[in-house]
Amino acid sequence: MRQPRIAVVGTGWWSANHHVPSLASADGAELLALCDPDLDRAREVAARHGDVPVVADLDALLALRPDGVVVATPHTTHHGLAARALDAGVAALVEKPLATTAEDAFDLVARAERSGAHLSVGYTDQYVPVAALVRRAVREDIGELVQVMGEFTSATESLFARAEAADARGGAPEDTHPGTYGADAGGGQAHTQLTHLLGMVCWVTGREVAEVAAVVDRRGYDVDVDDAAVLRLRGGGTGVVTSSGMAGGQSRERRSVRYLGTRGVVDQDLTAGRATVRRADGALVELRTHEDEDPPRPWLPARRFADVLAGRATSPAPGRDGAAAEAAVEAVLRSAAERRFVEVPALPPAVR
Repeated sequence: MRQPRIAVVGTGWWSANHHVPSLASADGAELLALCDPDLDRAREVAARHGDVPVVADLDALLALRPDGVVVATPHTTHHGLAARALDAGVAALVEKPLATTAEDAFDLVARAERSGAHLSVGYTDQYVPVAALVRRAVREDIGELVQVMGEFTSATESLFARAEAADARGGAPEDTHPGTYGADAGGGQAHTQLTHLLGMVCWVTGREVAEVAAVVDRRGYDVDVDDAAVLRLRGGGTGVVTSSGMAGGQSRERRSVRYLGTRGVVDQDLTAGRATVRRADGALVELRTHEDEDPPRPWLPARRFADVLAGRATSPAPGRDGAAAEAAVEAVLRSAAERRFVEVPALPPAVR
């Protein structure tokens, strides 16, 4: 198969510094075009990579007939952009969260299945090679799943603060564009970081979240900054997940998940990209792969997307698991607002 022709929608900080250079330097993909209504910024990014063609809207982009698009725009725009691409039969890698409501996330899954176009989510840690080993160990080596315990502590508070300040809408590719993390753009810790944790749990265990009870703390902002939830998994098992934007610096950031089974425990250190299995007999096994992380970790989703479209790989972050994670995120926020247990809607059957 020829190299897949992939376009990038959105040239903000994350995209300009990760998705675009990843695809521009990949041997197995062609960076077809960049799409952004901010043409000056898009042209600045394009100039760094051989003056890739730039268009201002999705219609013009789809007219170029890409094989796939990377959607890296504010959270609330994901559904509309990805839906149009999928309906046109174009594969989509959507930055997290897949959408900002379960209804929209489920709709994208249905559209992908109807059109036959691939859909995946940019959950970076799921693309690290050891994640696949964790998935296999949880499903095969530790017996019946009893409980999951996850933490995602990051330094996002500064983004939430700037989102409510006058400088929220920076335009340069080097600017983190904190406006993306404001309440009107679907920001907040749950949609920004907790979604990573829930996406990993759904993908690794193969189970959806069935029910949640949660509390959040906004710390004076318009969005949630600290989230904590207890979970009941569909198919068995309970869990606890916490996420805070109050790390205050990289040295205090932590991402981890523990999977407790009847015959062992898997500890997954997402920050370091490592994992271990402790079996019932006390044996400790480190999970390793022979693959090196080259290119850098944030570049992996776009590279794997190209490999999927070329038939060289499968996606470790498929749309269905991303939709299940969004349903759980929505339930977390609703539970906290209503101060009660909330049932999480189940994914509808696959469209054949």
